[in-house]
Parts: sequence; structure tokens; C-alpha cells
Amino acid sequence: MFARRGQLGFIEFKYLMAGLFFGIIIGLVLIYLGTKGIIPFSIPYACPAVKPI
Repeated sequence: MFARRGQLGFIEFKYLMAGLFFGIIIGLVLIYLGTKGIIPFSIPYACPAVKPI
């Protein structure tokens, strides 16, 4: 009866926003843990201004 086209874009957008949100949070946590020495590696290329202590 009605053509249900174009609804997948909204669903994909929700997953995109959720992935960006969680990715930024996880990335910031990994950078923090790396600079404090809690995990044995740091990410100097992603954040060169932050130096490990």
C-alpha cells in the first residue's frame, strides 16, 4: 500500500551517533590511562601535546 522507503537512514544515523559517542568516550579513557601509566602504552600520535608523566 505505502512504500516504506528511506527509513533505514534514521536507524543508521542512530547507530552512527551511538558509535561516535562511545568511541570518543573510550578514546579519551585510553589516552588518560596511557598518560598516567596505568596501561603500558601511550598514544603519542593521537595526542602529541599530552606527555606521559
